[in-house]
Amino acid sequence: MKQYKIFTHPSGQQEAVKQGWSWPGFCFGGFWALVKKIWGMAALILIGGFSIGFLLGFIMPPETANLVTNIIALGIAIAIGVNGNQWREQNLLTRGFQTDGQIVEAKNPDGAVAEFLGGETSVTA
Repeated sequence: MKQYKIFTHPSGQQEAVKQGWSWPGFCFGGFWALVKKIWGMAALILIGGFSIGFLLGFIMPPETANLVTNIIALGIAIAIGVNGNQWREQNLLTRGFQTDGQIVEAKNPDGAVAEFLGGETSVTA
């Protein structure tokens, strides 16, 4: 079971954010940020990543540029994996969602929201 923090919008919509490492953020980076509506982060990751690779191609031999670009990309992916869910929580708060800090244990986000709405919570932060 995974732990999720539940966020509720005044319109009644709920979002569950997994606590800890974000595998989708690590694997899909900027595209993950687009899906999660973290627009600024998505633009920074996608445009910045392409720009770094493009610029390094001009100032280094191709093999070195590829190596350095891949190392930078791995570092960015790790940073997103570690911080992605926290960034998502901050984004939800700026979009008007609220949380009481309650943590729900479930197999997936939909299950966490269902458990939250059913009033059966496992852990409180």
